[in-house]
Amino acid sequence: MRDIFKRIDTVFLQVRDFDQAIDWYSTVLGLPVRWKDDQGGYAALEAGKTPLTLVRAPSKKPDDESSHMLFNFYVSDIEKAHKHLHQHEVMAGPIQDDGTVKWFEFEDLDGNKLGVCHFEE
Repeated sequence: MRDIFKRIDTVFLQVRDFDQAIDWYSTVLGLPVRWKDDQGGYAALEAGKTPLTLVRAPSKKPDDESSHMLFNFYVSDIEKAHKHLHQHEVMAGPIQDDGTVKWFEFEDLDGNKLGVCHFEE
């Protein structure tokens, strides 16, 4: 299995005030911003080998507390990982591609949303 899922790529944390949270984590905890997507509502902060990604919370609180991925697994071959999960009867979403990062979501046995991503290192 280790040859497919290499590491946890990022941990996601939903925040109510996106800009205030970025400032707080940067100033108070000293975590520099790696990248920020204002439109999508994501900001990755340097926190050692596994970044912390802040996610802008929806204005209306969802009924399902785990409506976003909790973390990503980084893989070197996303198609292989996708196929592997399907072979184990895991319902995995389609592979998405924004031109830089490829990813897909799946759920564990408890319904926790997890992700798989790949990008060139």
